[in-house]
Amino acid sequence: MSTNVTETLQFNCTTCPSECLLTVEVERDANGSVVEVRSVTGNSCPRGEKFAHQELTCPMRVLTTTVAVSGGDEALLPVRTAEAIPLELHAQAMNLIRDLVVNAPIRMGDVVLEDLLNTGINLIASMNIDRV
Repeated sequence: MSTNVTETLQFNCTTCPSECLLTVEVERDANGSVVEVRSVTGNSCPRGEKFAHQELTCPMRVLTTTVAVSGGDEALLPVRTAEAIPLELHAQAMNLIRDLVVNAPIRMGDVVLEDLLNTGINLIASMNIDRV
C-alpha cells in the first residue's frame, strides 16, 4: 500500500516576463520528497513545464552578493554567478564568498572565483571598479 500523497501547487514561472501562474500536481513520498510531477498547466510556453519540474526537483537561482575590494574607488564589488546554481548550495557559497577580497582594478564580467563549489559556474564581477 502506497503512502504517497498527491498535492496541487500553484506558483509563478519566472523564466520570462509573462510570469504564468502554473498549477502543478505532484506526488510526494512519506518524507515529502517529490516522486513525480504528474501535470503542469497554466504555462503559455514549454519553458513553464521545464521550470516547474526544475523548481520541484532541484531549484536553481543566480546568486548575487558583494565582495570586499582592496585598493579600489569602491569598498564593495557586486558579483553574481554566471549561471544559476542549486539553491541548496547558496548558504555554503556565501560562507566561501564572505571571506573573499579582490584587488582593483576589476572590470564587469571578470571572473572573481572560478568553478564555485565545483559547480562549473564562475562568480563574476557585475561592475567596474578602478584603482584609487
